[in-house]
Amino acid sequence: MNNEIGRLLLVLALAGTSACATKKDVDRLETGLASVRGQQAAIESRLEALESAVTAALEEQRSLSLQTRGDIRQQLDDMERQLVEIQELLGQSQIVLQNLRTRIDQRQESDAEFMEAVQDDEPSGAADTLPAAGPPSGGGGGVRDLYAAAIEQFRRGAYNTARAGFQELLETYPADELAPDAQYYLAETYREEEEARRAIREYRRVVELYPNSRTAPTALYKAGLLQVGQGNRDEACQFFQRILAGYPRSDESRLARDQVDRLGCR
Repeated sequence: MNNEIGRLLLVLALAGTSACATKKDVDRLETGLASVRGQQAAIESRLEALESAVTAALEEQRSLSLQTRGDIRQQLDDMERQLVEIQELLGQSQIVLQNLRTRIDQRQESDAEFMEAVQDDEPSGAADTLPAAGPPSGGGGGVRDLYAAAIEQFRRGAYNTARAGFQELLETYPADELAPDAQYYLAETYREEEEARRAIREYRRVVELYPNSRTAPTALYKAGLLQVGQGNRDEACQFFQRILAGYPRSDESRLARDQVDRLGCR
């Protein structure tokens, strides 16, 4: 474009020196000027397009920067919340652990006191059993005290000590009204320790020894559930069907019916 302008100026200079410009020279000058204007317009159009592109790019960059900044802030907020949750969980875990330690200490202390009392009261040569409670007098305080002590140990999770108490009661007072419950809880100690075969054996004895007791259908149902857990479908069906046949009015009867239907017992 600069060369074109130079040529036009040269033409003007020559025209001025000759003091006479021909029509052809004027036409050439106008054509050159029109070409220059066209090139200038094209350049301006390209500059405008370039400016628009730069503006759009800057706006996009600004929007992306704001979005990135917002995402980072959101991530930081999420991390902060997670940190707070972790701290809360750690605090709760510490409380749970402390409670467990306290319960363990209390249980060990109670077991030690109980065993000390047993050793003080038991006859010589009977170090591994609970004290014999003797024949019940009046309201049967001996057997009830023995039963209550064994139940307390069961609730505390001292299953070996509780089992010894229930066995002592069954050996000393097999005909007492608390004997069926003692036999039932004897089975429960094994169930709590996940010794399914022993638990099932003791549940069977509840029904064999005390078939008319209120614990009999419960023992059958618990034994059936243990058999289900062992994958013994046929054995489980036998227990549930014994409830339906022998204890149709019991609370366990409806539960047994559901199990029979679920297992497809025949």
